[in-house]
Amino acid sequence: MENKQETPKNEEFYSNSTAYFEHLRHLGKTDYGFEDEYYFTMPAISSN
Repeated sequence: MENKQETPKNEEFYSNSTAYFEHLRHLGKTDYGFEDEYYFTMPAISSN
């Protein structure tokens, strides 16, 4: 069962990550280390 307090943190993480990726795209840069961690972690924090 999901803890109600985790949901806002997960949404905040997703929102912040999306903004970070968008910022990098705007600059024409990448952060493959963070992308690897993000895509590895996403299924765990987004599963219901």
